[in-house]
Amino acid sequence: MGQNSIAFKVLYNMESTMINNAVSLAKTKLERHKAMGKNSNLSIVEVAQLMDLVTFGPNLPQVTNSMLFFGYGIN
Repeated sequence: MGQNSIAFKVLYNMESTMINNAVSLAKTKLERHKAMGKNSNLSIVEVAQLMDLVTFGPNLPQVTNSMLFFGYGIN
């Protein structure tokens, strides 16, 4: 194997580990949020972001502004 191939494998493994850690942390935060109920300090936006991370992982679909906001006229 070449040096580039080894470096790629190392980077790929590091990326996979970081993704798995982020998903695990998100699951932990969501479990804590559920246990605390209305005493949780997470906002609904933060909970939604954590749920998206757990559901989609790094393949989170990106929503562009053009899909949400569009021009309209009063005329």
